[in-house]
Amino acid sequence: MLPRISIITPSYNQAAFLEETIRSVLDQDYPNLQYGIVDGGSTDGSIDIIERYRDRCDFVIIERDGGQSEAINKGLSRADGQVIGWLNSDDTLLPGALRLVAERFAADPALSWLIGTATRIDARGRPLGELTPTGDFTLAGALIRDTPILVPQPATFWRRALTDAVGLLDESLHHCMDFDLWCRFMAAEHQPLLLSHALATYREHESSKTCSQADRFIVALIGIEKRYRHLLPLRDQMRLLRRIGFQERALAVRLAKVRPWRQVLRRPWWLLSQQVRAALLGTVVGPPSQA
Repeated sequence: MLPRISIITPSYNQAAFLEETIRSVLDQDYPNLQYGIVDGGSTDGSIDIIERYRDRCDFVIIERDGGQSEAINKGLSRADGQVIGWLNSDDTLLPGALRLVAERFAADPALSWLIGTATRIDARGRPLGELTPTGDFTLAGALIRDTPILVPQPATFWRRALTDAVGLLDESLHHCMDFDLWCRFMAAEHQPLLLSHALATYREHESSKTCSQADRFIVALIGIEKRYRHLLPLRDQMRLLRRIGFQERALAVRLAKVRPWRQVLRRPWWLLSQQVRAALLGTVVGPPSQA
């Protein structure tokens, strides 16, 4: 028997893409689906779109909230599926994705989470390339990132029992909240199944947080690294501290929009850092890809 799957869409002023997102879920024709939409009080016509589909949704919540993490948690708290995930209001599921996900979970009762590939698309839906899950999916691997970790968020699903055990999203985080959740999965020693199948699209456009707020992602990432550092072996803690120092120096240079070289001239040893050199050249390394 295929498991019940709960999908949550957080919505806020993404009317240009929202209907495509909703239809991509409902048109899956998956027989055991719970779909909920949580809107934080959009003013751009999104609510009119949601109302057109209300009778096909299992629940709709329209009220002010404290941001994306709170909106997702409101939906996840009402999720009754054995398998859950969220789909942002500018992304889509690809045809047949939920049935494939359900079959994998049904075939392996020990499977706790699953990550597929996602197709990058632009604002007009044109393909830009593929996002394939890669990296060392251990807590040390995720935090230290000798090999960059890539988790296409819209193509990620897990058993509800997993968040019952480790908790929902941290509502104080407005960036990298998904990476924080994956870190808790890995800290609890859960390994994902990596699929080579494309399950979703990930939209890149000027108003998305990933594209428009890169510095805030880096600040959030550093905070998450510090949060979980104590769970690593001492040697890995020292390696992570060194990486955090590099990132903080690179960010300081990047944020010094006027004469960033002054930051380095006062601290010439910073030039030993690859991140600082990259920042001075305008190619600072950003957060791990959490598409």
